[in-house]
Amino acid sequence: MVKVIGLCGSIGAGKDVVSKYLVSKYGYFQVTVGDVVREAMKKRGIEVTREKSDAFSQEMRDEHGAEYWIGQCVEKVKRENIKKAVIDGVRLPSDHDVIRKAFGKDYILLKVDADPMIRFQRLQSRGRSDLPKNLDHFKKQEDGQNKMFKLDQTFKMASAVIDNSGTLKQLYSNIDKVMKAYKDWA
Repeated sequence: MVKVIGLCGSIGAGKDVVSKYLVSKYGYFQVTVGDVVREAMKKRGIEVTREKSDAFSQEMRDEHGAEYWIGQCVEKVKRENIKKAVIDGVRLPSDHDVIRKAFGKDYILLKVDADPMIRFQRLQSRGRSDLPKNLDHFKKQEDGQNKMFKLDQTFKMASAVIDNSGTLKQLYSNIDKVMKAYKDWA
């Protein structure tokens, strides 16, 4: 039997940190939509920036269907016979639907959230070229992502919210509380 956790959240909310904790403490295998997109961009020689990533992601969805990227993640879980997977980067409402259709009752969607100012400050410390340079740029990126991916609709589909506005210790405690509530996934 497979167990799949989908993670959604705004830019800089901490989805990757939550994913890595689920891997280390609960034995999940991490499948990251963003990594799949960036890997495909690098193979094609496309510079990895947030804007180019969004544009490439949309181009591939236009060409292959809205579920293209999430479908790649679902196929990886099935092909590699992964028993416990965390799919990091569920964005579109249809992404959620694809995973739910593939795994049914063995799938839950969790939202990772944090205060916007905290998220912006965290992004500043990452130093990646595709991240916003200032608060205005951050807000524009966030608005653009919400429009493109209908994130607000996807967030409403989440079974639970993991707050990441505090310390790492608090985040881990918040994850453990959710995992305890969904004990079949622990």
